[in-house]
Amino acid sequence: MLPKRGLIMLEFNLFNVAQFLDQGLAILGTFLLTSLSARTRMYGFIVFLLLNIPSVYLLVVTELWWILVVTPVWLYLNYRGWINNYRESKRLAQI
Repeated sequence: MLPKRGLIMLEFNLFNVAQFLDQGLAILGTFLLTSLSARTRMYGFIVFLLLNIPSVYLLVVTELWWILVVTPVWLYLNYRGWINNYRESKRLAQI
């Protein structure tokens, strides 16, 4: 028997909120990283650093914690991209 208000398909709990944040930040970060502006791409790298917070939670809860082993490699590549974009933006500002 259905409830009187109708069928509620969306439930807000910590896991679902983490999924929404994970996907939302991934879309925003990808959008920012495709920019032609070095400054905007730098914001994309910042978003992807923030993306680690809900992602790590999801990996631990779903018992895929072994994927966290590659996180330092991903963070290093993200850091290198951030530094390269910073240098490019400074170089373009001097021109």
